[in-house]
Amino acid sequence: MSTVQIGLFDIHQVDPRQPVGSRVAGDVFAQRLDDLALADSLGYAIAFTAERHFMPGYRCPSPGAWLGAASQRTQSMRLGVMAYTLPIHAPVQLAEEIAVLDHLCGGRLEVGFGLGHRPEELLALAVDPALRVPIYQEWLGLVRRLWAGELVTHRSPHVTLRQVAIHPLPAQQPHPPLWHAGTEPVAARWIGGQDLGLAVGFAPTPRLLPAVEAFRAGQRERAESARSDAPQYRPCGSLALMRHVYVAETEARAQSEITDDLLYLEEVRAGGSLGEGSRSERREHAAELAVALVRDELMIAGGPETVAALLIQAREALGIDLFLANVYASGVETARVHRTLRLLAGEVRERLLS
Repeated sequence: MSTVQIGLFDIHQVDPRQPVGSRVAGDVFAQRLDDLALADSLGYAIAFTAERHFMPGYRCPSPGAWLGAASQRTQSMRLGVMAYTLPIHAPVQLAEEIAVLDHLCGGRLEVGFGLGHRPEELLALAVDPALRVPIYQEWLGLVRRLWAGELVTHRSPHVTLRQVAIHPLPAQQPHPPLWHAGTEPVAARWIGGQDLGLAVGFAPTPRLLPAVEAFRAGQRERAESARSDAPQYRPCGSLALMRHVYVAETEARAQSEITDDLLYLEEVRAGGSLGEGSRSERREHAAELAVALVRDELMIAGGPETVAALLIQAREALGIDLFLANVYASGVETARVHRTLRLLAGEVRERLLS
């Protein structure tokens, strides 16, 4: 089995100690751009951002603006959104934005779409959560037609278009590689038949398998249908796994540092109060939690050998083509983020290739 590519996924989570304010947001963006430049120099395959609205702990409400900036700080790595919440966007404007971004990126753009997993976000923007699936499917069809250069006229209960064509078309033709982010098996099967990639994650493997199996089934059905017209057809959608990642030089150091971070989070959530029990007792509990996070597949952590072994295990269990690491966590300073980036791109990747 071929090796898995390594990329990044960032939801722009901020340290809970930091106040909410424009200066803080600017600092977060500046640091993340520096991190992307480092990741690009280290040979990461791709970096995805997300789209989140109305959440004070995150700073990614405008992924297009972010990618425009990121395109000017990177040279080789591909860039993407995982994922635009498709039902909340106007399809023509989104098709235009993505086309322009693809040119700014020099044809390095990849685009993920999602149904919208937070009902409060959909409702705030006047989208009925019960209609998110048909709107998603309709919008996907429309943006593909627009990227193909069609003059589109379309009428539905959700949108009316009258002889619309966009300029420019995407740099990549017919369009950038497309992804869907989600773990719902029915949606995954449909996506597999649409030549989109599927990104799953942040849950244990047994909870991800139904979506992965449905995705592969959809790909097979699509291939069987397409080969009647094109015998050489092969499904083009890739499979990506997203997980939190922490790498240190040794297993013991990773375990100790994660334990300290969990203690810090406990104190932040308690408002600085130490609560009941001695610090040693709380640290023992935090150490047990650190072990459980890895055991339960909520994160991949350890020294390079352990992290590589866990990635190989995930590749074999799910058949992934791409691993997307979220290297950020509350309280983890820039030096440790950069250490994880360097070790993941260096010693871990070397073990994957050996």
